[in-house]
Amino acid sequence: MALVIALTAFCASLTFPVIASALDDDVIFRGTVRVGRDVIADAAITVVDSSGQEVGSTTSDEDGKWQVPIPNFGEYSVELIGPLPEGIAIKEGASSEVIVTVEEWRSHAVGFQLTGVDDKPILEISPTWQRLLNRMVSGLKVGLLVALASIGLSLIFGVTGLVNFAHSEMVAFGAVIALVLESTLGLTGGLFPIAVFLAILIGGLLGFVLEKGVFGPLRRKKMTNIALMVVSIGLAFLMRYLLLIYHGAEPQTYESFRIQSGVSLGPIELPPKDYYIISVAFVTLVLVGVLLQRTRLGTSMRAVSDNPALAESSGIDVNRTVLWVWVFGSALAAFGGIMIGLTQVVEWQMGEKILLLIFAAVTLGGLGTAYGAMVGGLAIGLASETSTFWLDNDLKFLIALAVLIVILLVRPQGILGVRERLG
Repeated sequence: MALVIALTAFCASLTFPVIASALDDDVIFRGTVRVGRDVIADAAITVVDSSGQEVGSTTSDEDGKWQVPIPNFGEYSVELIGPLPEGIAIKEGASSEVIVTVEEWRSHAVGFQLTGVDDKPILEISPTWQRLLNRMVSGLKVGLLVALASIGLSLIFGVTGLVNFAHSEMVAFGAVIALVLESTLGLTGGLFPIAVFLAILIGGLLGFVLEKGVFGPLRRKKMTNIALMVVSIGLAFLMRYLLLIYHGAEPQTYESFRIQSGVSLGPIELPPKDYYIISVAFVTLVLVGVLLQRTRLGTSMRAVSDNPALAESSGIDVNRTVLWVWVFGSALAAFGGIMIGLTQVVEWQMGEKILLLIFAAVTLGGLGTAYGAMVGGLAIGLASETSTFWLDNDLKFLIALAVLIVILLVRPQGILGVRERLG
């Protein structure tokens, strides 16, 4: 127990100075000047504070992106000055000026409503069924990614009984490593899969180090799972703020997948990277299922998860199997983080943001079963993204958690979980 307290205190001592240094950075106003899917370069943007004094100005780059640092909290006016291309104007009823109130230390996205010739929106409104179908496909993509990121957590819990709160930071670790490899080694474009492969290997190595250097020795010292869970919480904070120190607070995107136009496949229209993500994530989940069912290692994992004592008496090396679960689960987490980074941005807080979805997927599918994590991830993704067709985007996580609660009320052990008999 003294080790747990010491580790927690050590993580706290690292956390406080990092938070203080993060608060010294400027708030960033950022955005992309675009009409539909077309970006506009060289458009001037100015930011004025509540006293009327200009605090910054910039122009959009070739990708339409711009950003202006803000020094303090308060109310600011962000105005699009132009020039805009011929035939492009501010949408009727909208304004070239956006008022933003800064009350917390984070980046703020600012957008302007632009239309084409004769004030007609460039982006045509699709039929209702087509927009709903596209929302469902987006939900399928999110569900596959959540499932990919969740499998490792479920496998580790199944073989060790540990609820690993650091798992989401292992997801973020993979995304950041791929970004670093892409930028430092120049692995862009067709070479990007090499960065992905190396990041997955490094992610698996992280799992090896955590099992061999932290959780394995603590488990052999008969530390309880509750104490190990506290260690994982401290480890999560440590990894999160190490990412902040070495990656920085600025969100970044992969160079190979910055701006992409939509590609239509029948009624479905997605960027090319989304088709890539959906297919690769689906194939990966199928391969994981084959590994668990058709290989000796998969059989060992399932046996140890069902009954460790019986598995050991049958000649299975439990410690070796646990080590492989950590390596395998950590590599999958890194891969999931890379795929999530492709759809959003890579930032030091991305693990914290996805933590709730990962735990919801594992709980909904059934604790300790990899297939449960897959099903739970798909259910969470479909429910959250499809709900945005009717509700505000900010409510999608609320809907996902509502689905979790309703299903657990009907089936407390989860969709694929097994009811335990007590007594």
